Amino acid sequence: MAAVTVDRRRDSVIGNQRLVLAQVDIAADADTFDSKLKRIETVSCTPSSNSAMGATISGGTVTFQTAGAETNVLVTVIGR
Repeated sequence: MAAVTVDRRRDSVIGNQRLVLAQVDIAADADTFDSKLKRIETVSCTPSSNSAMGATISGGTVTFQTAGAETNVLVTVIGR
């Protein structure tokens, strides 16, 4: 598992939750994104293509399931 390339990242706080918005490039299936959060409550991913994409979370890390490389994926993470 390799880390994704982060093109942009914005962090903010909403109430008692932290929000991370990022644009990432995924090189291959099982690449990971470290949100820098201790626990992720929810994650959503919007690929720039019409391909199917999935994601799993473990602690503060998101692991992507893709059919191959994806660029300009928008990732939203909410957690603590």
